Amino acid sequence: MGIMMLLFSCGYETHVINMVHTDGSVTRRVIMKGGEPEFDPAEYRVPVDSTWQIGISADTSGEGESEWILTAEKHFASVEEINEAYRTDSGVNRDLHRSAGFSRRFRWFTTTFRFSETVRPILTVSCPLSEFLDEEERAFLYLPEKVREGLLDGKDSIMYRELEKRTDSIGEIWMWTSFVRQWTEVFYDNFKDAPGLSVSREEMRSMEGRLLEQIIADSRNEQEDGGEDDELARILIPVLGEPFYREFSTEIDSAGTMMEAMIEPFISTAGYTMEIRMPGKVIASNGYAETGAGTEEDKYLLWSVSGEYFLAEPYEMWVESQVSNYWTWIVTALFVLFVVAGLVVRRRKKTDRH
Repeated sequence: MGIMMLLFSCGYETHVINMVHTDGSVTRRVIMKGGEPEFDPAEYRVPVDSTWQIGISADTSGEGESEWILTAEKHFASVEEINEAYRTDSGVNRDLHRSAGFSRRFRWFTTTFRFSETVRPILTVSCPLSEFLDEEERAFLYLPEKVREGLLDGKDSIMYRELEKRTDSIGEIWMWTSFVRQWTEVFYDNFKDAPGLSVSREEMRSMEGRLLEQIIADSRNEQEDGGEDDELARILIPVLGEPFYREFSTEIDSAGTMMEAMIEPFISTAGYTMEIRMPGKVIASNGYAETGAGTEEDKYLLWSVSGEYFLAEPYEMWVESQVSNYWTWIVTALFVLFVVAGLVVRRRKKTDRH
């Protein structure tokens, strides 16, 4: 996708499976693919260390050079242990703020379980995707990569390629809007008291549309002729004027440097896929439902984890399932029988008296 082309990927192709149990514990399996039998922990996309059971094998099923597969598995007694692993992660995605959650709700005849994994937003400003992409476009954006590729190569490929093109184009505008909003807040949070600053925060916010137009125009010109070296000057001078830019060039450059540091986790995010398997029957989720090799009931939920998903809003992957409490049915049936029996005995006693 176009948005994703802005990111560079490092590390190993990674798939994470969370097998959630009724007591809140989680068996976590991580599958990585690489071109060499040696796997570098610094390139791991999710935390895996020596406490895991790890196996490495060669995959010779494909054409060309063989791939190597690392399979790691560990049982976590609770989501708190998963969260601790995230906090101490030293892999390529260590700057992401990720967490897992689990809850259980008892309803006598059924128990509902909820498991989630959340990535906190990278930026601090509000810029929801829903303000730019419609429901169909967002659904396409969040599709797991292998599912999206299948649609793009399927019988309705023309329709989906047009949808992809539209999503990419609008998504780029959303991304730059997020950056403009964040730069404005960074600039005024740090330099609002700068001597001679006559443009207020609200006035700068009102220029968002013009700044965005200039960014898009500049990116097109840069593709054609390479552009000048001072990118901020090319964007800000046509909107704010050269005197403003020259007077506050130091503050503008400082805010740009702060922005670069802030969005580094977005730029460097190495994506992976997440699978969640729940006890009982799945009743609700925001994931993509896949059916396994077994029966129709052998279903699991699938997500992709990618930088644009949590640039300006939290990204939560969640699923709820339900298990029948068969023992409560037995207890209820026995209680009903006890009540019915009591009523029968009482009625017989009344009949005998008469």
